[in-house]
Amino acid sequence: MKSNLKYILGIVLLTLAIAACEDNDKNPLNVFELEDSAAPYVRILLEEMIVAKGDLATSSLIGTVDDASDNVASWELGVTLESGGVSTDTVPLTTITEFPSDISIPYTDIAGALGITVDDISGGDFIRFLGQSTGVDGTVTTVENYSATITGQPEQLQAFNFIILVKCSPISGTTVPGTWVIDMQDLYGDGWDGAFVTFEIDGVPTDYTFTAGDAATFNVDVPEGTGSLVISYTSGSYEEEHVYTIETPDGEVLGPFGPNPLPCIN
Repeated sequence: MKSNLKYILGIVLLTLAIAACEDNDKNPLNVFELEDSAAPYVRILLEEMIVAKGDLATSSLIGTVDDASDNVASWELGVTLESGGVSTDTVPLTTITEFPSDISIPYTDIAGALGITVDDISGGDFIRFLGQSTGVDGTVTTVENYSATITGQPEQLQAFNFIILVKCSPISGTTVPGTWVIDMQDLYGDGWDGAFVTFEIDGVPTDYTFTAGDAATFNVDVPEGTGSLVISYTSGSYEEEHVYTIETPDGEVLGPFGPNPLPCIN
């Protein structure tokens, strides 16, 4: 029995040792105990993490990067665009060698680095930024070096893997309060296959769709005093079947949108 216990204890200790080695390989860092780690950690504080599609042409990625561990020689930033579940290749964007440093990169420049224009970026897309730091000792650190407890906690402001969400712009140029009418059609006659239209009123979203038949109509009451109305479309299956129009409280008909509707109507 004692021999078996020793054998079991040995297996447990070996398992713990392997787990510890794997964790050390990731070089996990607790930014609240920097003296316990020599990892070249960089933090970034962004002004905004959401940008409206209509603001891309005049807005910039603005923030401050700081060498939290005081041992970083340089920080390189790359960017990729995630649209419809597909990512572009990651391309280099900028390199910082002094900390702290303020950054201000126009989204037109970011799109140019990706080989596109801001018109090619849609609501619902993610602009993902990937950082790489090089320590004064030559140590190179990327998101792969850190555990999810670091990269998944917003309060740690990690500068190795972060995103900017592109949202549809708020409705403008028409009366917002009142009754809006959504007229949906499915060209095959079997509902919208998981797709839906979202009305986001002052930050509160409501989705509208139908699951059977060839058409459906929804009346959406937008109350007086509403400050922001965002209307967006989320795709499903068989996008070539989906068509819809939206009537404003003034009686103006927007659309038709589709087949294959875009994420934003404005």
